Amino acid sequence: MKQNKIERAKTLLLPYDFREKLESLDLSDLNEETRFYLKNYGIYNIKLNPEKFMLRMRIAGGRVSRKVLHVLADTAERYKLELLITARAQLELHGLAADNVLEVWELLQKADITTLQTLTDNFRNIVTDPYDGLEKNSQIETYAMIEQMQNIFLNRREWMGMLPRKFNTAICGTQSTHVSFFSNDLFFGLAEKDGMQGFNLYLGGKNSETAQHADMFVLPEDVPLMFEAVARAYRKYGLRGSRSKTRLYHLLEEIGLEVFAARIAEFYPKKISKGGTLQIQKNAPSAYRELKNGTYGYCCQSRFGVLDIKVLKAVLAYAEKEALALRIGTDQNLYLLGLKEKRVPFETIKGASNVTACAGSHYCALSLWDVKSDVSYLPLEKIEKYQIQIGFSGCLKGCGRHHHADIGLVGLRTNVFGETQKAARVFIGGIYSRCGSPARLIFPVVPLIYLKGLIEAVIEEFENSGENDFEAFSLHRLAPLSSGFVMLWFLSKLYLKEEIILEHIPEEKLYHQLRQQPGFPLFDEDEMYVKSIDAMKHALWDDVSAIHTS
Repeated sequence: MKQNKIERAKTLLLPYDFREKLESLDLSDLNEETRFYLKNYGIYNIKLNPEKFMLRMRIAGGRVSRKVLHVLADTAERYKLELLITARAQLELHGLAADNVLEVWELLQKADITTLQTLTDNFRNIVTDPYDGLEKNSQIETYAMIEQMQNIFLNRREWMGMLPRKFNTAICGTQSTHVSFFSNDLFFGLAEKDGMQGFNLYLGGKNSETAQHADMFVLPEDVPLMFEAVARAYRKYGLRGSRSKTRLYHLLEEIGLEVFAARIAEFYPKKISKGGTLQIQKNAPSAYRELKNGTYGYCCQSRFGVLDIKVLKAVLAYAEKEALALRIGTDQNLYLLGLKEKRVPFETIKGASNVTACAGSHYCALSLWDVKSDVSYLPLEKIEKYQIQIGFSGCLKGCGRHHHADIGLVGLRTNVFGETQKAARVFIGGIYSRCGSPARLIFPVVPLIYLKGLIEAVIEEFENSGENDFEAFSLHRLAPLSSGFVMLWFLSKLYLKEEIILEHIPEEKLYHQLRQQPGFPLFDEDEMYVKSIDAMKHALWDDVSAIHTS
């Protein structure tokens, strides 16, 4: 297989050796290869927006000190930057330019804040539950393992930028968690076997796919060994052709889990045990969480990933006064740990703990939406009331994890219903808290101004179902139905304006019920419901007052 051009560049100059060129670079005139090398040092710049730069900081396990946050807050104020939390519990400084990005990069290195290997073909930030080791049901604290795994590759010449593609790792030793980890390339999930606690391995997750059980069980002390074995197997056997097909998922698709398990065994010095029983259960997000020592943790919500610097400084002042620890979650929120009572002097942002959002067009030229502002098109109060998980991506790269959510949204522009306007692809029904399946694309295009009404109709159906949570509703009520019928059903609710209930009966009977409704658009032949769907969506959404794209 012919190697892609990035792989060919690596053979000429290792990313680790590129650091010698950093000081002499002309950052105002970069090519694609140079941008690749810079990403290995956490410096992000793209051709679509060449005058803007971003720095991404690695925060292992989401554990961040007050000192680090003070440095970042002060730096953001001094250079007029913005600070964001990512969906991998990392931090990003946005608003940098060619004339100051290396100056800020040096400042961070001197403060022992690393940006190394946070982008491109590297092991990304290793994540866990924000209450790791502190929750009442935290069985195995994972942070020491995260540090050991990170030490294998961080700032190592043989590893920096040398993977076929990015590699996401998660580990969870907490029995009940509100975090979903099955979108990772490698996930160590709390498990039990023969009376011993350890971890099951799940492999091959990514933004659009769910990691699958590899039928391997690892004891806590062997986690770093297994991580390195998987890493070496992927580096040696991973695909290095088209950049769009080089993730671990694509290798597993080509050779299968069983063959890759044999590849792992080549590098693992112990006998590999068959998988145990997964011990992780889903828990809903909450503002406060009681901890093992009788104190409380508090989820201090960001503005859908954006940290207001004045608010952050107020949080830091309160944390210092009360001697509180801080952590960052993959839900893009900041956690305060050690509260003596359930009370803080901060206001809560509605729905933020339930929405995972990409940076959006204000920060990323690839995004078609200003995601942080466009959350106003969501019924946030209902989303929060029913703990519905939303994945909000501005483009198909999927940084908002729209496939691993109850309802996923992807931004686009459309002229299908009139003038060009903002619109969304709508994904529904992810089974994300277990080894399940990604959310399905149900609506290829919905005008943004009608998105709130559609989501409210979906939530109303969930309310009527009696299911405990939306994921259970997806599994029991939506999963047995075809994607086309799910689309038809929710369009019918909007179009007919009738109280129709999605009963737990076969699709054919539900369709028969719809056809009996007065006003339902009937066609003698309607394969896959296409004619009925087109009639209703154009009746609902044509001739809208377009949101112009200027």
